[in-house]
Amino acid sequence: MASAGPYPSPPASPKASDVDPVLRNALRYTISAKEYKTLHEYLITRSPKALRKRAPPPARVNSILTTGDDHHAATIRASLRVFIASQTGLQIWDLITTQLWGRGKAQ
Repeated sequence: MASAGPYPSPPASPKASDVDPVLRNALRYTISAKEYKTLHEYLITRSPKALRKRAPPPARVNSILTTGDDHHAATIRASLRVFIASQTGLQIWDLITTQLWGRGKAQ
């Protein structure tokens, strides 16, 4: 048995299978690779050096997120955005009706 050491060396290029499946699915359902690239470019210009070193490059995230069928993840992302936009709109409407018009709940 020829072995370089007691621990195997990590692979040179990490693959999607190396990432925790829960983390991979959370990423797939919250942000697309294209959106991550835009966010990465924005944050890298405004972040400290320590964060720049730890942020995965867009190519790495793209390899994690790329699967054969991404229609379900895109549908979930769109529905989450609609839900968040609707919730925010309703909260703004509640603020307008209670604070500006004086209707609704007693102050």
